[in-house]
Amino acid sequence: MAHYFERFDIAAEPFLDEHATFVYGMVAADSTDVQLAMYLRGVVRSVGFPNRQPLGTRLFAISMWHIAKVALVRDAANRALHQRAGAIGQSSETLGSWLAERLMTPEELLVYQQRIDELREGDADAEVDSAYAD
Repeated sequence: MAHYFERFDIAAEPFLDEHATFVYGMVAADSTDVQLAMYLRGVVRSVGFPNRQPLGTRLFAISMWHIAKVALVRDAANRALHQRAGAIGQSSETLGSWLAERLMTPEELLVYQQRIDELREGDADAEVDSAYAD
């Protein structure tokens, strides 16, 4: 958002956060990338800068739509995983492990689990964040 609106100073953070929240909410409400582009162009007109070419706004809107949609899917998957884990009394399974068990062949799963173990052993003093290890 900072690059799109060309606002990089700390004072612009509330402005950027506000519009990032609007974009996220629009995607959650099933807006299209075209609707996001129209919203962004309206914001640019209301603040008076930067002067964007329509194609630049459309490409930015497409990328923002995909970023927000991925965040929504990730959040839904994490909620589903935690609900499932809570229902069966487990809470240590990560999303990556859950997906790996369902999507990988037995051979791929074995290599994946060995790699996780290597990462954990290689950094024995520090906790390995399983979300990044996945």
